[in-house]
Amino acid sequence: MVSVLLIGLLNLLHLPTPLNECSATDSLTVRNAHAMTYNHDQAVVMLFGGADERQVLADLWAWDGEQWRCLSEGGPPPRTFPSLAYDSARKRLILFGGNRVLFGTAEDTTTFLNDMWAWDGQTWHQIDAAMPPARAEASIAYDSDRQRIVLWGGYHTVNGEIMRLGDTWEWDGHRWEQKSLNGPFPRHGAAMVYDTHRKRVVLFGGNGASGETWEWDGLNWERIVSAQTEGRFNSAMAYDERRRAIIRFGGWNGRERVGDTWSYDGTQWMRFANDGPAARNHTSMAYDNERETIVLLGGHDGARVFGDTWEWNGSTWSQIREREPRLRVDNGH
Repeated sequence: MVSVLLIGLLNLLHLPTPLNECSATDSLTVRNAHAMTYNHDQAVVMLFGGADERQVLADLWAWDGEQWRCLSEGGPPPRTFPSLAYDSARKRLILFGGNRVLFGTAEDTTTFLNDMWAWDGQTWHQIDAAMPPARAEASIAYDSDRQRIVLWGGYHTVNGEIMRLGDTWEWDGHRWEQKSLNGPFPRHGAAMVYDTHRKRVVLFGGNGASGETWEWDGLNWERIVSAQTEGRFNSAMAYDERRRAIIRFGGWNGRERVGDTWSYDGTQWMRFANDGPAARNHTSMAYDNERETIVLLGGHDGARVFGDTWEWNGSTWSQIREREPRLRVDNGH
């Protein structure tokens, strides 16, 4: 009897990790090509996936202003450049698409994803519905007034050739509907947020280091000519609700990675003259409504992958959590 109980105990100790349980024993390290958004109901910034210095991941983390806490390592398969938004009307974190590798290859026809998942605060559930075409580096924002998730653009490959997308889709909690094929020229790596004061989805930049700004009102796209500015690819953007301004950081300007911070008031972009995180792209950030700060984590500068956490208070950046950068390991992609 004792031996049977002992064997049973040993088997329990070696059980595989349950679907949504974290095996992480350390806090979040380095990350790039991940996605972040704010969970209004739990008052935490949430982060999914991306890659560390050597591999693509599928973990979900929450930031409460003091520490990163792992919530899940199971559910959606690993991916980079996913589209992530929090549906506050239905209290669901929504994940769509992405890329199975950090930099895809033309020969890999299954690299790009169009699966959709919802996190209910406890577990992941895959959503069974007709989906937009597979893509990575798409732009996404939650329109809280119309209670719609807006998805725009991105890219995939067709017969080994890059196909950039310029389609607009909306998710109403039950189904996707294609709303427009007009508006910004097809691109990927554009930043997009919802301006709750002006009730507009705002899109900026994209591949080719575009300096265009566009706004979506639910029916049509409008280019804001007065907001033409220095171009950026893969910059990070968040809407500061307290100060009623869109804040943008970093990206690629066509020559190098940059570490500048800009503010958009609905008419034009203005640059802040202060220091902050080191120059980088493939970073992500989100506005923490509870603490009225913008949170930024990670990114890379070409050689090093970052894991530092920064906060923006409306005028200055502060480093909240320091992590030593790690050299990126060449994984063949």
